Amino acid sequence: MSRKNILIIEDEYDLATIIQTYLTKEQYDTEICASGNDALAILDRFQPHMVLLDLMLPGKDGLEILRQLRLKTAIPVIIISAKETELDVILGLKLGADDYMTKPFSIKELVARIDALFRRLSPTPLTSEGDHKVKFDQVLVDFSSRIVTLGEKAVNLTAKEFDLLAFMLRHPKQALSKEQIYDQVWGLHEYGDINTVAIHIQKIREKLGQAHHITTLRGIGYRFDGEFI
Repeated sequence: MSRKNILIIEDEYDLATIIQTYLTKEQYDTEICASGNDALAILDRFQPHMVLLDLMLPGKDGLEILRQLRLKTAIPVIIISAKETELDVILGLKLGADDYMTKPFSIKELVARIDALFRRLSPTPLTSEGDHKVKFDQVLVDFSSRIVTLGEKAVNLTAKEFDLLAFMLRHPKQALSKEQIYDQVWGLHEYGDINTVAIHIQKIREKLGQAHHITTLRGIGYRFDGEFI
C-alpha cells in the first residue's frame, strides 16, 4: 500500500515537530506549514491525503483555510486547536472538518484517530455481496470509489459525511439513535461530542437537497426512508 501524505498546518514548532516525528514512525510522509498564508500553495504542491489544521495561525486563520480547502477537495481534515468553545467546534465541523482535537492532547490518540479515519476511507463491501452501488431518487452512491452524484453532478461530501450516509444506507428503514450512528461512524465515543451527528446530517441534507430522504425521529435519532432503484 502506498504511503499517505499528511500536511501539518501548525505554527507551534515544538508541537508540529513532535507530531511529525510520531507520524514518520507510523510510515506517513509529512510536511509542516507554519503560516496560514502559505498553506494553500503547499496544499497544491504536496497533495496531502489528510490535513491537520490549527485554527490560530499567522496570516489566514484555520477556518478561512478550511473554507477555501472545501471549495476544492473533500480530503479529511482534523482540527487541532487551543480554541475549545462549543461555537469553535460547531463552526469547524460545519465548514467540513472531519474531527476536532483540543490542545493539549495525546499524540498517541491523534495517531489513533488518523489511522481510524484512513481505515474508514478504505472501500467497504456492502452487506449484499457484490453490490457496490446503490441508487435512490436522483442519488447514486458508489461505495468502491466513494463517489456520490446527484443527477449528473458530483456531490462533494467530506469523508465523515460519506461514512455517515453509507452507514444509514446499509440500514434502510431502521431507526438509528445518535449514539448508534456516532459509535459506528466516529468510533471514539468517549472523546467526542455526539452533537456532531446532527451537524453532519444537516450538511448531507444541504448537499443532497430534497433527495436526501433522511427522516428525523424526535427523541430517538434518524432513519433513511429512501427507496432503492
